[in-house]
Amino acid sequence: MIPAFSIDEKVRAYIRKSGKDFRLSTSPDGPVLLPLGEVSPKPSDMKILVGSNILYVSKLQAKYIKKIDWSMVERYLNSSGEPET
Repeated sequence: MIPAFSIDEKVRAYIRKSGKDFRLSTSPDGPVLLPLGEVSPKPSDMKILVGSNILYVSKLQAKYIKKIDWSMVERYLNSSGEPET
């Protein structure tokens, strides 16, 4: 399946710099980009290579996303207290 959404370059840079794999998950405040370890990928997730890291996106959620943007990273950073890289 080819994704019908784009990924903001700032998000791509964040993923590459972090050296971690991520999953786009749902939250009460909207979609959030979480590092694996805080959430696990599902076998049915789409796998998108970002540098040498993988971004997992639910196939169901992918239908409703137009762009993975920085606000999805900020939701995680604001809730975790992790500094922006």
